[in-house]
Amino acid sequence: MLAELLIALALAQGPDPIAAALARFRALAAYQATLHSQGARGEEVIGYSYRRPGHIRLDMIAPQRGAVLIYRPETRRVRVWPLGVPGLSLNLRPTHRLLRSARGHRVDQSDLGTLLRNVQRLQWQGELRALGESRLGEHAVLHLAIQGAPGHAVGEVNRYELWLDAEHGLPRRVVSFDRHGRELERVTLDELVLDPPLPADHFSP
Repeated sequence: MLAELLIALALAQGPDPIAAALARFRALAAYQATLHSQGARGEEVIGYSYRRPGHIRLDMIAPQRGAVLIYRPETRRVRVWPLGVPGLSLNLRPTHRLLRSARGHRVDQSDLGTLLRNVQRLQWQGELRALGESRLGEHAVLHLAIQGAPGHAVGEVNRYELWLDAEHGLPRRVVSFDRHGRELERVTLDELVLDPPLPADHFSP
């Protein structure tokens, strides 16, 4: 109880943790993680790579194991290797229906910056609450809830719960809910590495 009170006071008097997380994201040159996404249509596992100013690579682990998707901001196109690199590839717009996730997410809007900006939009029309400190595996995290005002949502989402890493302030887990309180999606970032040394051809194989 005392710990939660101290966290709440820190949020009221100190830096906004969502704004701080966005600033930390903007300072990154790159990051990599293994994404575990769970929703109504099952689970997806993805090897995820990001490099500023918006290069994104998805190496599908499950269920479409071996498929590779790469978004390049200079072309604003997504190149898809259904059977892996090298192999037959497709060149598609990021809005193409075949590239949408089960929840309608786009490849070019899948990075942590986009997530944090969506969270911030809800926060501006609602409230942020600290739910306490906890651990995800070996990582200390701060558990937050961001509730949108009645009738306000970002897409389907009216509430987010975030677990921010206590060391660098970026998300380790995010859960989204609709306006009825139903869970929409749960995403965990495992093996998160900040500013990794990526191969020169990682986004243009």
